[in-house]
Amino acid sequence: MNFRQTRNDIGKKLVETFPLLIPLRSTLFRKARAMEPSSLLDDFYQHCLGYDSPRVMELGTRVQTGQKKTRRSHWVPQAMEYIGVDYLEGDDVDIVADVHRLSETFSDESFDRIISGSTFEQFKYPHLAAHEMLKVLEIGGALYLQTHQSFPLHGSPHDYFRFSREALRSLFGTMMGFEIRDAQHEYASQVVSGKDKDAKNGEAYLNSAIWGIKTGPTPAEYIYELDTP
Repeated sequence: MNFRQTRNDIGKKLVETFPLLIPLRSTLFRKARAMEPSSLLDDFYQHCLGYDSPRVMELGTRVQTGQKKTRRSHWVPQAMEYIGVDYLEGDDVDIVADVHRLSETFSDESFDRIISGSTFEQFKYPHLAAHEMLKVLEIGGALYLQTHQSFPLHGSPHDYFRFSREALRSLFGTMMGFEIRDAQHEYASQVVSGKDKDAKNGEAYLNSAIWGIKTGPTPAEYIYELDTP
């Protein structure tokens, strides 16, 4: 599977749908393209292929009105079980659960892989969501998370946050028993505003993403790493 081409196609579609986020046709954009996370996703994909019959959870799989399917079960074709989770019933949802209470629905360390695409911006309490995801991920298991860094409001009224790659790193700290293998911004973009004409010159991206490995037990209480950047 050519994930590099898939990610590029998604990026083009996003820009067509939301014209205020205009890709930079400049040296900055060309340099940023080399940093986009096709390599991050490729690394996660290859890591998944090296694990026989994993149990996989994907968050936010519900097909919404007027949208195409986003379920990513083809990323882990050898999965023993692939469970689509959403807070509402719908197509592609196997189990209804609140990410803020995942451990009430699933046993601790019961999944080998967790995938979350374009969901964290819609979680009201992201630190709690991260903690719950780590609880149900087994030691040695892998997590992939993609969300938005600069993006129009969507999913109202449940649109709460935007995340830089550093923000995602801070959610899954080493003191929580997690090792981030890679964190990147993707799809360099331009924010256009009539109020601030210089905004278009600033650095902006449609998405941010991380993947990593759970290296140890998840603490009972979330640990805020206040002394780290």
